[in-house]
Amino acid sequence: MRPPMIALVAALSLAACQKPAPVPPPPPAVTPLTDAEQNAAREALLAHEGDCAAPAPFDRNSRRLLVEAPQAFVVSPAGFPGPVVIGGATGATVFRKTGGGWAGYMIDPISQVQAVRYGSAGLYLITKVTREGGGPLGIALLPTGGGDLVCAGLSSPEELNAPAEHPEFVSLSVSRAGKGSLVAKAEREDRAPLWFRYDTADGGATWTGARTIAGPEGTDLTAPDQTKVPAPLAREIAGA
Repeated sequence: MRPPMIALVAALSLAACQKPAPVPPPPPAVTPLTDAEQNAAREALLAHEGDCAAPAPFDRNSRRLLVEAPQAFVVSPAGFPGPVVIGGATGATVFRKTGGGWAGYMIDPISQVQAVRYGSAGLYLITKVTREGGGPLGIALLPTGGGDLVCAGLSSPEELNAPAEHPEFVSLSVSRAGKGSLVAKAEREDRAPLWFRYDTADGGATWTGARTIAGPEGTDLTAPDQTKVPAPLAREIAGA
């Protein structure tokens, strides 16, 4: 049954009068940090002192330097609550969203995050000293259920000539019960490489000293995909 002609004309007239929804303007372009601002932010980050487990009082320029750097990246593994941003440019840093915004942590001002792994306890960040010729490894755990960042240093093996030789991260295996190991490898000039293993019984809060092993062993936890920090997310963190 056809609708009455008057109703059809009215519907067509109403459609013709409706205007498309306005397109919101793009966000204003962010002015890059000046060289002076970058240098001041780097100096502040390198001079940072404090407990790695406590949120660091990063100012806006320091946050921008970290999350806008090409080295910065986002990980968001399935099962972990929300994205985590690993800062670049200066120091081993991490940002996690909390009820009050984005909390930033300085794991070590003279290290960089070398690898990220995800297990039942949370997100593991493997760090390595990169300043002044390099140094030993470290590991930090960002618990899945929230709470403080847990940081631990890994002693350099006695068999190596520190600081000229330091092991590189190979793999991390931690069970649901909290038992696991971290395997590292040290390349040596004109000599065969050495393999080492550090063990934990509490999910990564504490680790034993290095033990020499014959070669790679065990399995490796999942390495979550890493993506570039989107500009809107970088602005959100910088303004937190």
